[in-house]
Amino acid sequence: MRERTSLEIQSVQKALRLLDLIAERREPQGVSELARLADLDKSSVSRLLRTLEGAQLVAQNESTRAYSLGLRLVHLGQRTLQRLDFRDISRAGLRRLAHATGECAHAAVLAGERALYISQETPGVGVVVDAPVGSLAPLHCTALGKVLVAGQSATKREALIEKMQFERHTRRTIGDPEQLRRSVERIRIDNIAYDDEEFSVGVRCVAAPVWGSEGVLVGAIGISGPSPRVTDERITLWEPLLRHEAETLSKDLGWEPDLGTQGLE
Repeated sequence: MRERTSLEIQSVQKALRLLDLIAERREPQGVSELARLADLDKSSVSRLLRTLEGAQLVAQNESTRAYSLGLRLVHLGQRTLQRLDFRDISRAGLRRLAHATGECAHAAVLAGERALYISQETPGVGVVVDAPVGSLAPLHCTALGKVLVAGQSATKREALIEKMQFERHTRRTIGDPEQLRRSVERIRIDNIAYDDEEFSVGVRCVAAPVWGSEGVLVGAIGISGPSPRVTDERITLWEPLLRHEAETLSKDLGWEPDLGTQGLE
């Protein structure tokens, strides 16, 4: 087993080396040249390139048979930059939300099967709900997490739900797939999600989606606070502020309302 794992790691390392070599050169590269540069035999290079081509990480010119980087890398790069932009651009909006509400404002992105907090702003006074940058939260029982599920395509959405363990954190935690599906459908209509002490006793949250240039969900922003302060009346007052900041962020990231969103099909 260890030997197989070692061979797989070596193959990945060789494939990454080929991608680096192709990226470093302005002109597409043939198998022979790549084999020479990587100090590998041609058959191994050819096999690795076919695998990379199948994953759209490289593309082969039909006439010259030379390889260049594939479109999937461009797409992945754009998505990564969007996330970085989202983190940086979100800070001003989160500060405005924290100042206006007196509560903590967060931004999160989907990371595997969890919500990853990438930014946080606090009002600077009083007791706040702290969600440190870099921490992970479940998708099924947090407002940010439910937004991140709702904004995916139908296929991705269902795949995420099917993998969930639905661990109960409080008596209010969503406990089964059907309940989450109903909640997600409502979020897809309203473009807003709630966490009413579902993840932590005594904490309520509200969140909204942020979209990117291709109408793809980039992440979510939200407001969290202690339940005694986060009343239904206050949430009603906050919703327009949250929606406005989410839409402003989306437009800053290149989203155009007329183009719609891929997730809400």
